Order: sequence, then structure tokens, then C-alpha cells
Amino acid sequence: MGPVRRPHHTFQPLAEGVRAGIAHPSGAAICNSGVVDLGETPLVFDTGMIPDVGRSLREASIAAFGRAPALVANSHWHLDHTLGNQGLPGIPIWGTRRTREILLEQRSAIEADLDRAGLERGLQELEARRDQGGSEGVFRDLEFLVRIQRALLAAAEPISPTPPDRTFDSRLVLPGSRGAELRSFGSGHTDADAVLWLPGERILFAGDLVVLGVQGSLGSGDPPHWLAVLDELERLRPEAIVPGHGPVTDVAGIDETRQYLRGVLSAAEAPRAAPLPAAIRRWEGSLSLEGNVSFARDWLAKQRSSGRP
Repeated sequence: MGPVRRPHHTFQPLAEGVRAGIAHPSGAAICNSGVVDLGETPLVFDTGMIPDVGRSLREASIAAFGRAPALVANSHWHLDHTLGNQGLPGIPIWGTRRTREILLEQRSAIEADLDRAGLERGLQELEARRDQGGSEGVFRDLEFLVRIQRALLAAAEPISPTPPDRTFDSRLVLPGSRGAELRSFGSGHTDADAVLWLPGERILFAGDLVVLGVQGSLGSGDPPHWLAVLDELERLRPEAIVPGHGPVTDVAGIDETRQYLRGVLSAAEAPRAAPLPAAIRRWEGSLSLEGNVSFARDWLAKQRSSGRP
């Protein structure tokens, strides 16, 4: 069976009962997802940016396995990975304990940004910034953010965060004969990221711990420990990796992400006027790169001021 295109993803078969949902550039998923038959229970991993993406993932599970998903798992709290939870009501949602805590802590602020007035205000601000001119890379970034804002405004219902209602800390063996596991190695891209590991097939759904082709976001995490987490992922010896963004890869994708993080940390140590190295400028996302270097610079300064190495 070959890839199957749906409104927000193209579903790429990786093994019997395992589908990688690679987000369309024109869709509202934004992030990649997974639809996996655990043996007796289908699972959706990461649910996209709007409730309709969650509903689309449900239909993909029915089409692939003849059954709707009975479990959801979120890799981390970022909204492009969790707002689709709302489109899968009544289904248990697994995530790290910290992922649930963050969504609960920030729920009021997120809901204020996601109400119609907040979305319209945000759209006007983004369009004004885009229309001010600037580099081609910045224009593309702002156009992308405008598209996300428009997708949120066009959603069929008011959107509200749906945090995981089942939590784990470091390792959870999921039900079913496949032996699938959720793993967390602590802070990295966020305070506590989760991956979906299929040991029999050596397939890893990595969330945004591995990102290819676009700038990953450092602003919620711990860049040096992220590097340590990548070492842990590499020790699993995965043969196929579904990144949070970008095409299916293998351990080479871990190394690409590692080199990117090292490049950002190196740029953060350099004088502010120094040009950013080409190795970290080659991926899409000029605004994200500037934000990442600024965050890393501040993060390193805080570490030093606290006496940490």
C-alpha cells in the first residue's frame, strides 16, 4: 500500500499497522502525526492545530484499520500538537505529567488568544508586520503565521485546549500486542517531551525533539539537555524516525537536529554582531532562528549567573 493523501496529512505506511501522517504545507495540521494499531487498540500520536485535524486522524484510523482510535498521545504541550485533541472527544489522552500541568496553567491565557476577538487581533498584527516589508525569509515566516491564524478563525467551533487526562513520567507500556511504549527523557524541546517507540519495528515518533527542514523552537526548553536526549534517542537504534516536522528520516535526522542545536548554542556564545553560521540559516524560519539564538543567549547567561557550568 502506498501513501494516502487526506486533507491535512499524507499517510505513509512504515510497517503493518503503522502510518506516519506527514503534514501538508497547505493544511492545518502543522505538525506530523501517527496512526498506529497497537494490536487491539488504534492510537493517534499528536493531533495537529485545529479540531478538524483530530477528526481527520480518526477517519484515517478507520480507513487504515477498520477501527476508530481508542487512545491519543501528545508528544508535548505546544498547540500545533494538541489542539486537535478537541476533535477526538471521549478518548483517553496520554502525555507527560508536566505537559498536562503546563496546559492547565496556561489554559486561561491560551483561551484568551483563541477567542474570536483575540484571533482577529492577532491576525491584524501579523498582516501588518508582513506588509511592512523585509527579507524574503521573514515574509515567508509571517505568511505562514497568517495562514495558521486564518485556519484557527475558520475552525467550525470555538477552540479550547484539551490537556492529557492520563499521565506518566518516564516510561509507559501501552496496551496491545505491539509492545509500543511512550518514553520521556525529561526536558529538551519543552519541560518534558514524550516519544512513541515501537521496539519490534524500531520505529520512533519523535515529536519536535527531531525536526528537519524548518527551524525547531528552543523557547520552551533546555537546549543542552536536548542534546543529551538526542543521545538517548540514538541509543534506541531506530531504523525509521517520524520527526515533529519534516520528512521521515533515520538516525541521520537525529544528527541533523544535534548539529542545528550546537550551531545555535555556538551562535549564542559569539558576539551579537557576528553573522549567523550558514549551517543554521539553511532551514526555513528566519524569525524562529533569531528567536532561538536570542533565547539561547539569555538561557546561557542565566546559567552562568546562577553558577551552573
